[in-house]
Amino acid sequence: MQLENLTDSTKIVLQLRLLPHLLPPKSRIRLSKNQWKPSIPECKDSIIITTTLVANITKVQEDRRKAAAELGITLQPFIIAVGASNDDISDFFVSVDDTLYKISSALKAIDFCFKFFQVFDIEYPVESVHIWLLFQKLLYNYHTNCDKLSPNVTETISDFMAHEANEI
Repeated sequence: MQLENLTDSTKIVLQLRLLPHLLPPKSRIRLSKNQWKPSIPECKDSIIITTTLVANITKVQEDRRKAAAELGITLQPFIIAVGASNDDISDFFVSVDDTLYKISSALKAIDFCFKFFQVFDIEYPVESVHIWLLFQKLLYNYHTNCDKLSPNVTETISDFMAHEANEI
């Protein structure tokens, strides 16, 4: 995979898929009878899933819905990126319940998802709430009284702000 040959959207997809490795889920989520700690793959899939064919999108949606139901959590909006390979992503969709929105780029898909969460007052996916809070604070500079930042997200935001201050 040659980085210079990748489109901006493909780079963003790869970065989104790598971000949970840099900021893995730390907190345990209390379910009805027990606790659950989301894995890195679960975190990634709650943000963006890649598939090779548009025809696979319905199966991707069904698999996400089934996984959420098994855990007893609500399925939240997520991005589906379609391409022949991980370095050739061509189409982007946002899945909200049974509705699929075609989006023109990876960045616009993130923006659409974020705004959907805000406008309809929907909670971020429990698997990736820390990643969405990071986007909320750093990309959108949006703050609410309900924000519950984990220590690793707070530290990442502080590091980013310190680095940004040094760049100026």
